[in-house]
Amino acid sequence: MKKSIVRLILFSVIPFLVICYSLSIINNSTDDFYKRFTSSQQNSFILGSSRAASMDPEIIDQIIHQKFPNAKLYNYAFTWAHSPFGPKYLESIEKKIIPETKDGVFIVTVEPTALMVDRGQPDDLKFYVENDKSVAKTSMVSTNPNIEYLIESYDFSVTNELNKKIRPPKNVIAEVRILDNGKVDGKIIKQNSPKKQEQINKIKMEEFQVKINKLKTSENRFLYLKKTINFLQEHGTVILVRMPVNKVPYSIENSTFPDFDEKISEIASMERIKYINYNKTPNHYKWTDEVHLSPESMREFSKVIGNDVLN
Repeated sequence: MKKSIVRLILFSVIPFLVICYSLSIINNSTDDFYKRFTSSQQNSFILGSSRAASMDPEIIDQIIHQKFPNAKLYNYAFTWAHSPFGPKYLESIEKKIIPETKDGVFIVTVEPTALMVDRGQPDDLKFYVENDKSVAKTSMVSTNPNIEYLIESYDFSVTNELNKKIRPPKNVIAEVRILDNGKVDGKIIKQNSPKKQEQINKIKMEEFQVKINKLKTSENRFLYLKKTINFLQEHGTVILVRMPVNKVPYSIENSTFPDFDEKISEIASMERIKYINYNKTPNHYKWTDEVHLSPESMREFSKVIGNDVLN
């Protein structure tokens, strides 16, 4: 009887401890969005798509602190498919903010695809691309561990990160992690030759053209952009930003959506907030794939954003 009890304890406790350790590793190491939904509520945000996901809150905070001493930015930007402007992203933002915030800072990044919908479907909320993604499905955004996210949105086994520690993956091209301030921090391990990268980028731009051709302007998304701005204005200062991209994707976007800047400027004017299109400002930025700034350029750009918020 005694031996049976000991065996039962061993076979119960050890797996439980393994699961607990695996959960802690997921929170600290995973390159998925899990950490965004286990961190506490925040008082200031960087919002938008993956173009903004590596914008550096720490750099911006240091610059704006003299004017906004209580603001502490958190990067809550996901991807164009996870966090386009709509009811699901707004609901997530509403849950993530500290309710009593009144002096926050909100950098809201905009781009055409975040305000477009499938050309083959009605502009109806039930058809939106984000409905089956983690931002929409995760109702608890500040819970650690976040069992809901692990069940609904985590695509690997709970022990996935532990398995990688035991048997590290081979031929890793890049390492990606989410920092405590929400920033996506990427490190390129294996660099392509300039010629190969140029070929890859050319293919990506062809794919981007195909993708954007399948989209159309969404009045509902513009409505939810306004609703998002109105909500954030109750909690602090809002600035609208169009991230800098390289010439080819910028040309594709402008050809598909020529009055985008005009529509965003109208919203900014109506809401009495600042809008900056950084593609109209001369720069020497570099991109990893034509639309996402390289780590060095993103650090430089984060300083520019910080100074523009300050001024």
